[in-house]
Amino acid sequence: MKPNRLCRWTLVFLISVMLAACGFHLRGHFDFSFATLYIDFPAGSQTARILKRQIKSMNLTEIVNNPQEAEVILSAISESKKKEVLTYSVQGRAREYSLFYILEYMVKTSQGKILVEPAKITLRRTMTYDDSEALAKENEEIMLYKDMQADMAQQILRRLASIKLMEEDKMTTSAPSTGTEPASHSTP
Repeated sequence: MKPNRLCRWTLVFLISVMLAACGFHLRGHFDFSFATLYIDFPAGSQTARILKRQIKSMNLTEIVNNPQEAEVILSAISESKKKEVLTYSVQGRAREYSLFYILEYMVKTSQGKILVEPAKITLRRTMTYDDSEALAKENEEIMLYKDMQADMAQQILRRLASIKLMEEDKMTTSAPSTGTEPASHSTP
């Protein structure tokens, strides 16, 4: 019995080593190259709420309430939901719907330097529909939109993690310049 247990632990160890060696990381932990972030989304945005909660749970980046205090500003240009009929029954009633969640955003520094040009992410889910189950389908639609918002937040976090700030981008305008600091010269 003991050799079987040893084989099992050896197998678990080898799998763990292989996963670590291939660069596997658990979903949900992101390393940002900036310390402060301002999220400029419409009031009541579920996606913004999810983003803030996930970033705060990482304890690496601070969410600030003033864009001048932030190294990076994430701005939503537009956020919308859309529902289209995908198929009809023989009686002319909707049988399937396509649900869309669309977010257009951009990322810039507090000085206005654009880090991510305006980009659009469109998520789509398909939902069957039956008039006899209208209430259940209404709840399913709400759940599908919540799922898309959570997925959208994950995609934005991955894109924020890919941003690499230069040292000159990390300076915020909240620090007053005294004019007495020595100038740093760099030679190529």
